[in-house]
Amino acid sequence: MARPKIDPAKRRTESVRVSLSPVELAQLNAKAERGETTVTAFVRASALGKSVTVQQSTAPDFATRDDLRRIGVNLNQIAKAMNAQKTVAPAELLAVCAKLDHLFDQWLNHDPKSRQIRP
Repeated sequence: MARPKIDPAKRRTESVRVSLSPVELAQLNAKAERGETTVTAFVRASALGKSVTVQQSTAPDFATRDDLRRIGVNLNQIAKAMNAQKTVAPAELLAVCAKLDHLFDQWLNHDPKSRQIRP
């Protein structure tokens, strides 16, 4: 199957030559890399006043993950005690729920939505 034809008005047939110092080129390469794009696409976006979106990692940090694991273990112990008809102090249950709320807030806010890099 053939590639769809590009509208001639949108076809990129023109080019511009730009001279940069080695330091400027390194900065440009670094910004393009952070934007996970090519230098050409980054320069084009910059020249046209567009911003480049950087997707940050959505993985939470290991400390938060470890804290959540520990709290999960505590919740499991509380559930087992309740199922075995043992008494569980309401204050203990509320404390665990408060910790969970706090950690979930941290987890969800760990990776704010994509931020914009200014060209």
